[in-house]
Amino acid sequence: MKWSRLGEEVLRRRYLWVTAAVAVVLVVVYSVADPCRELMPRCPFKWLTGFDCPACGNQRALYALLHGDWAGAWRYNPFVWLAAPYALLVVFTEYDPSRVARRWKRRVQHPVTVTLFAAVTLVWWVARNVI
Repeated sequence: MKWSRLGEEVLRRRYLWVTAAVAVVLVVVYSVADPCRELMPRCPFKWLTGFDCPACGNQRALYALLHGDWAGAWRYNPFVWLAAPYALLVVFTEYDPSRVARRWKRRVQHPVTVTLFAAVTLVWWVARNVI
């Protein structure tokens, strides 16, 4: 049993380092490449349907945030201000073995919290296409 936990801990730390490395690469790419002008990935949902998905505008919002344009980030996608901190909390509570993370994991990844976040995402998705 003890060896199993040790192996699981090593695997969690590897995932954490891979996630951190991917995040750093994305920050570097988005701080240099302007999504409005460069050949950045386009939203397949918008391309197929013509409607915005909940994340449409996140690339431009991230670019604006990395360049200190807080108002621009809000204009591109205000939902990023809710989704990004929640995503960071999920990653933190999933990969950090500390007692604090374990205590927060019960709240952040609780089925009620996840369902509430999914419902807010769905409301945002509909509202941004209707308004």
